[in-house]
Amino acid sequence: MSKVYIRKMVECDLAEVSELTLLANPHAVKDEYKRYLEDLLKNQPDLSFVAVVGNRVVGYVQAEVRGAMAVIQDIAVNKEFQGRGVGEKLMEKELQVLKGKNVKLVFAEVHYKCASAIPFYYKFGFRIAGFQQDYFGAGHDAIILKLEL
Repeated sequence: MSKVYIRKMVECDLAEVSELTLLANPHAVKDEYKRYLEDLLKNQPDLSFVAVVGNRVVGYVQAEVRGAMAVIQDIAVNKEFQGRGVGEKLMEKELQVLKGKNVKLVFAEVHYKCASAIPFYYKFGFRIAGFQQDYFGAGHDAIILKLEL
């Protein structure tokens, strides 16, 4: 595999990023979610990153800071590049930036259909803090993970 570069997300990345959206958000409607991603990028541009191989965006992560707390809104990697350290590089970058913003707690809400991603979060010290029924809409429950920085 070619070298993976992590850089800040820019608006022209959103088309490729929105293609990856359904990996992290099986409940999402792509066009609607693309607008959500655009808003996150506008409001928290220093917390949105992409992983690039060659000229291709193969993953992304976005977070939102709320005081001393942050939420990992999304992290997704193209299936072709999963298991190759791309997600780890994205999460490492995001957590490094969050620490620099004096964030003390980081949360992640994982759709129950993506529960297989939980061991990934555990590598970084996240632990299950609870769950929320219908968090993403009727029948779309969330597993809540928490990390103390």
